Amino acid sequence: MKRILAAIITATVLWIPLSMQVSQAIYCYPGDPPDVYQACVNYNAGIGQQVNSEQQMIAVLHKISTAEGQINALLVIIRNLDAQIAAQKALIAKTQAAIDDIDRKIRFTEASLTRLHAEMSVRGALLNQRLRYVDDHGSVNYVELILTASTFNDLMNRMVGAQQVAASDRRLIDDIGVERAQFEQTNAELGNQRSEVAALLQQLQATQAALEKNQATQKAALVQQQKLEALLSDQYRQLEAQRKAIDDQVASLAQKYDAAAAKYGGGTGQFEWPEPACYFGCISQPFGCVTLWLEMYDPSCPYPHRKHTGLDIAGPYRTPIVAADTGIIYLYPGSIGYGNMIMMIHGNGYSTVYGHLAGYGSYSSGQVVPRGEIIGYEGSTGWSTGPHLHFEIRVSNSPRNPCIWLGC
Repeated sequence: MKRILAAIITATVLWIPLSMQVSQAIYCYPGDPPDVYQACVNYNAGIGQQVNSEQQMIAVLHKISTAEGQINALLVIIRNLDAQIAAQKALIAKTQAAIDDIDRKIRFTEASLTRLHAEMSVRGALLNQRLRYVDDHGSVNYVELILTASTFNDLMNRMVGAQQVAASDRRLIDDIGVERAQFEQTNAELGNQRSEVAALLQQLQATQAALEKNQATQKAALVQQQKLEALLSDQYRQLEAQRKAIDDQVASLAQKYDAAAAKYGGGTGQFEWPEPACYFGCISQPFGCVTLWLEMYDPSCPYPHRKHTGLDIAGPYRTPIVAADTGIIYLYPGSIGYGNMIMMIHGNGYSTVYGHLAGYGSYSSGQVVPRGEIIGYEGSTGWSTGPHLHFEIRVSNSPRNPCIWLGC
């Protein structure tokens, strides 16, 4: 009954126009072959995590304003679709294999029915002949057998022969009954097998329809991803050009101020937290590999091979920022990526970067700033999605994980 109900539900799903369908869970019948049932369970587990990918993609393109946000959201959708498509293909393969196996059993069952029908026909013909004989000659007259026997041995032979005829008739009737029961049972099995094939075919059609829809959505998402990648590539080239300019500036300033900064006590390798009012709990993005497309390229990171070169510390807007170590300050206002930025040279190859500032403190470029003095205020300038400080520690102009020195 469950299998019939499942078939009705599946047929109803198939009737819905394809444009209105989303991938839906299907009824997994425990009576299916174990591998088909498990593939169905795996498929439903993936569907359970899915929201309509097509609608989700539309929401991404309309509700997320930045190309980077869109492409990251699209990558999540594409990964989900990849998992769903793999589960759908696995279920289709298992279902088709089960259909092929049951088709083979149906052919054997049909052959068994043909054989049983032939045997029943032969035995039925024998029984008909026997009944016609009895009808023409009547049943065995045991009194006549006794009276007409010439000897005792003749009598015994007649009695044994009559018993054998009667036993043969009973066996013939019993055999016909057994064969008829076997025929009915085999015929019922054939009906069950055909019903199971019909239900599996409906499941196969429903899964194939969902697969085709997911593949179409995946194709559209990949096209959109390529467009966004092209757009981000242009933005990334601009940012890389600016990064190189900043790196060159840091290298130039290091040559100019490194010795002087060390003379004033900087460059010891000891740093303090740059935003005292908002400590470790305010770290919104650590140092390391990220999926943010506009960060620095690093081939050792997984796709899209980007690394966040510092710490993002998200405190209240205009939270004071202090110098992490004594050094010589250089103001760099209005950059594309870092926005209002500060670079400090500390000596012995150490430098620090402070980005996205709302404004600067009282110091100007080229001045010596003692450790812990206010140099700026947290903001959201440049390519920033909200107030935070981007803080870097560099050694010989190479960004390192600030937590190595800060203990976060």
